[in-house]
Amino acid sequence: MLASEVTPFAKTGGLADVAGALCKHLYAAGHDLRLFMPFYSSIDRSAFDLEQVDTLADLPLEFGGHRYRYSVWRARIPHSLAQVHLIDCPVLYARGSIYTPDADEHLRFLVLTRAALECCQRLGWSPQVLHCNDWHTAFGPLLLRSGYRWDALFGDTRSLLTIHNIGYQGVFGADRVGDLGLADATVLHQDDLRAGRINSLKHGVMYADAISTVSPTYAQEILTPQFGMGLEAVLRDRADSVVGILNGIDHDDWDPRTDRFLPQHFDAQSLAVKAALKREFLTRLKLKFGPRTPLLGVISRFTPQKGLDLLFETLPALLARRDACVVALGTGEPKYEQFFATLQQDFPERVIHHRGYSDELAHWIEAASDL
Repeated sequence: MLASEVTPFAKTGGLADVAGALCKHLYAAGHDLRLFMPFYSSIDRSAFDLEQVDTLADLPLEFGGHRYRYSVWRARIPHSLAQVHLIDCPVLYARGSIYTPDADEHLRFLVLTRAALECCQRLGWSPQVLHCNDWHTAFGPLLLRSGYRWDALFGDTRSLLTIHNIGYQGVFGADRVGDLGLADATVLHQDDLRAGRINSLKHGVMYADAISTVSPTYAQEILTPQFGMGLEAVLRDRADSVVGILNGIDHDDWDPRTDRFLPQHFDAQSLAVKAALKREFLTRLKLKFGPRTPLLGVISRFTPQKGLDLLFETLPALLARRDACVVALGTGEPKYEQFFATLQQDFPERVIHHRGYSDELAHWIEAASDL
């Protein structure tokens, strides 16, 4: 499994939750899993029991005229014996944020994808399935069929691409085609090349043996012009290989009866505890509230697909007329971040916006919110 983010190591959205929980539960079902992600500098090294993999230390990686060196660390996923493998390449991952607008953004995740495959080679480990998530690792299926096709280790490996958010496609300029390190550029989408671009996610759709999405409804929606974000035609060509599997939650992590972040626990028969947690939470945030003030919680990646535009007129009007508090946690497009920042300025005693992500704050919002 390859993912750009994994809970609790690094998270901006639902991809991290799915990657961590799926790895944990597949491992518990008896599957031999190796989950790879970048070792971002933002990961708190003191928070996890990290172990450097001796056989995967200071390794060279060369492709497309680029040369990198990386090492691999292991850490256990909480509540599991499953492990995540962290690709430590500071020149690419020691930056101020998980995702960047930098010109080498595509290279950061090409290194993740190639390093994971080459770790399999060095370990002599032959995966039956290569599971790639979103645009960041979407070149994995193509690399299996091209750059690593010579290796019998991958002779029986099949690829799965999961699309969590089709709005992010990893598009970069065709002038960087050499960065891919492909012997034959004819395997790329030629119309896109002539138009001066390379679309990472599109190539995952073209070459993956199977494609999954986060719900049966979403699997149908992305085949249409309204929701396909320009990929509907290539997805319709692969429609027989597209399936939707409804996202769930990790009950070990989010059950309010056992939530590790909460000082008190509750269930449907003890909602007075939930009310007490809400009072404690709002008091800690220094928000103004009464005995019947509802708390609206938002935990989201701030993107158009989340429907946040619907709040632009409705939420300020509601706060102007009604007694309510809002706690929003998330980051994303500037216009949404600015909206919540302005909302906090306009209603300082009733709105809090935390830019970024905090696992603890997310759990408190889930536990305390009324809506």
